[in-house]
Amino acid sequence: MKLLARYLLRELLVPLAVWLAFMFLLLFVMQFLRGTEVLLGSAVTLGDLGRLIAYLSPHFLVMALPIAFLLAILLGLGRLGEDRELTALQALGIGPMQLLAAPLGVGLVLSALMGLLTSTAEPWGLTSVKELVNEVIQKNVAGDVKSGVFYEDLSDLTLYAERVTPGGAWTNVLLHDDRDPSAPLLVLAHRGKVGASKGEGLTIALEEGEVHRANRSSVDYSVVGFERAEMNVGIGGSLTRRNRFRSPKEELTPVELIAAARDAEERQEDPKPFLMALHSRWGNALAPVAFALLATPLAIGRRQAGRAWGYLLTLGGYVLYYLLSRAFEQLGQQGKMPVLLSGQLANVLFMVLGVVAMVRVSRSGTVR
Repeated sequence: MKLLARYLLRELLVPLAVWLAFMFLLLFVMQFLRGTEVLLGSAVTLGDLGRLIAYLSPHFLVMALPIAFLLAILLGLGRLGEDRELTALQALGIGPMQLLAAPLGVGLVLSALMGLLTSTAEPWGLTSVKELVNEVIQKNVAGDVKSGVFYEDLSDLTLYAERVTPGGAWTNVLLHDDRDPSAPLLVLAHRGKVGASKGEGLTIALEEGEVHRANRSSVDYSVVGFERAEMNVGIGGSLTRRNRFRSPKEELTPVELIAAARDAEERQEDPKPFLMALHSRWGNALAPVAFALLATPLAIGRRQAGRAWGYLLTLGGYVLYYLLSRAFEQLGQQGKMPVLLSGQLANVLFMVLGVVAMVRVSRSGTVR
């Protein structure tokens, strides 16, 4: 039996690794294409892209593991049926329940791994990637300022530098601040430089200049000279539009989601969105176990229809699982179903179908 277990594990783990790598790359490319405006900016470095991959890796693993595992079962065990190896195993007295042990064991390990990732690494990574993208956006804004060109990509701000050195220093700077329409500012300086600061903003350091301030409601006009000054330019609106990596609830750990739900109750607000996010996360973590119970009898009990059938069955099963999960999640948020049940109901249905399919396969034999 140990030899059989090792053989089945090899049939599962090799395609699992291949499909996991493929799905990971696909998810990263799709996310990269969504953020090309930021990730292909003038100030982006290879180090920034490396940090982005590291921060997004837990999130991509959580998304890719269930479907990669489903593909590994249907195609890995399906190959045994195509090569008549299941027939040989059946002749040796090995039944479907013994074949289920390996996929179910791998599913339990993957569920534990996904539970750990969703509780720790995924929230940390999504929080870090949001901060990284904000930083990159800020650096891009600084790098997009060109010599002799008015820069107007910041809300209610116009920036001009007569000359921009390769190091990012400006000469003969003009900055028009119209954030307060009743009292606009005109800042002129001989030298300046912009640097990314923490948070959603930029710090502009100016030297040897003066500030002109007009009051549109009166004839007052003031001029103030300075040797050195710093301006904090908030660009939150620009960041919000550009940063497509924001997902607040997924950035919270389970403990933080529970605390947020309690805070919402104390403020007499609806806590269900936070509780639903928590239970949906745990439901997604248990998906490999449900897939193992359902996919194993489908893989060993189907007729020899080739790999195309395996791909089609995998796609249809995952799409059905996703649609059911989202439908039950909406019912839970609307209060039409307990959030605990709505988070796990898709898994329960797949497990019940898997048990029924396994019983039918056991009664009829491993190969039809």
